[in-house]
Amino acid sequence: MQLTDPETNPVRRLGRPRHLLAVAAAAGMLLAACGSPPTSGDQEAGGRDPGTQADAESLADLCPLDALEEATGPIDVDLWYGGLGGDTQTTMEEMATAFNASQDQIVVSANNQGRSYEEVLRKYEGASSTPAQLPQVIYLEDTALGQMVDKGQVLPAQACMEADDYDITQILPTARTAFSVDGTLYPGYMNVSTPVLYYNKVIFAKAGLDPENPPETLEEIRAAAQAIKDAGLAVKPFSFKVNRWFMENWLSGVGIDSVNNDNGRTAAPTEATFDTPEAVEILTILKEMNDDGLLNPFASTEGDIDHFLALLPPDGGIPQSAMLVETSTASTTIASVVSGQLTAAEAGIDFDESIVDREAIVPGGAPYPGLESGGKVNAGGGAFFILNTSDPAQQAASWKFLQFMLQPENARTWHMRGGYLPIVKTVLDDDEVKTFWSDTMAGVIVHPAVEQLRNADPDQAGPLIGPYVPFTDALQGAMEKVLLSGADPATELTAAQEKANKAFADYNGE
Repeated sequence: MQLTDPETNPVRRLGRPRHLLAVAAAAGMLLAACGSPPTSGDQEAGGRDPGTQADAESLADLCPLDALEEATGPIDVDLWYGGLGGDTQTTMEEMATAFNASQDQIVVSANNQGRSYEEVLRKYEGASSTPAQLPQVIYLEDTALGQMVDKGQVLPAQACMEADDYDITQILPTARTAFSVDGTLYPGYMNVSTPVLYYNKVIFAKAGLDPENPPETLEEIRAAAQAIKDAGLAVKPFSFKVNRWFMENWLSGVGIDSVNNDNGRTAAPTEATFDTPEAVEILTILKEMNDDGLLNPFASTEGDIDHFLALLPPDGGIPQSAMLVETSTASTTIASVVSGQLTAAEAGIDFDESIVDREAIVPGGAPYPGLESGGKVNAGGGAFFILNTSDPAQQAASWKFLQFMLQPENARTWHMRGGYLPIVKTVLDDDEVKTFWSDTMAGVIVHPAVEQLRNADPDQAGPLIGPYVPFTDALQGAMEKVLLSGADPATELTAAQEKANKAFADYNGE
């Protein structure tokens, strides 16, 4: 998909997206509806009706930037967020405080709405038909993009970028594509993450594996797990939270879309396409590992971090697991807890850390192992959307806050302290960031994720979907039946695709 030329494109829109950035948790390890959309909000600044935005003379005309000059008194901006914890939540709150201190016209209040993205989305859905109850900025996971655009309540941030002469090419192409609908970028800032492999280097070394050469494929994961189990170093070596985000990345890594119409990027998807031989192969490998006692599966329960805690080695014993795949965002909290800089209580984790043998765990991070090769991922994570349901001055003020976060020094802070991957190009060449990657535990762990995002194919973006909840329920339900109940992979994938297709038909009014 081609990105819009910032100087020529007034929006056309089609679309939808992907992913559940589960918990931003960590190894001592923390939590770092869909249906027909309502029409509240400024339909000229959102929605899927082709031509609504094309009626504007230019995209920039949609951003009420001039309203700032006419405003009197402080402009209040309410920001809803959730799904953050530990260092990431602290970074969010301090970012708002720093912005407020940098000027005297706008006051941003960052308000935590829950432990997960899902809680924030549910609260938004409950208030979306009553715009006066909505915030000015809302932070949601990337999977909400399609639904948010369909509701017509989002001011495309690219409109304000054009109106304010912000050079959109400063943002990494992979991040821009992932959060764009038909070439127009909707959120004003993105906390990007990717799935990665976390593993215990101590156990790898004891098992005769090279701790500096971690697995790159699922078959190599299986082989490493077998070696670790044979050596008696972990009960079920591969901890796995059963989540469709991992499946979507595995499929896109071999060029397979989860839905039709170029993964929902060139037109609204009308059917699911994940029921493929490759998907069957992936689930079969995982099921066989489970049958052989190599997989430690966990249900994808909202806010649960047991799959992380499984890697903690008890004093005098062996851990349940030695490796897992999860979001790159967990890297900073993993490092903080394992190094002793953050206690379990401070991280919000309910367990007795005195029983953990810290000498027996040295965390490593590696590119996401794939079906054929490693490092093939989509950009996911969280996104800050400007809602068009409030006063024009508040919309413009919201953009100014997001523009503040796009400043290289603040994007650097989101990376080094918040654990998210850099989306501003200059951060990748920052000397302080390079030192962080080479000299700190958190930096060493997260650097492979930075490189796999830098090398990701911008045209291989994740699925853009409006009815994402029923789609997720279908695909994830199939994975759970296979890995938690022993069902047949092929049978469950076929049934899941039929359920997903019904969800598309219902959503599209067929």
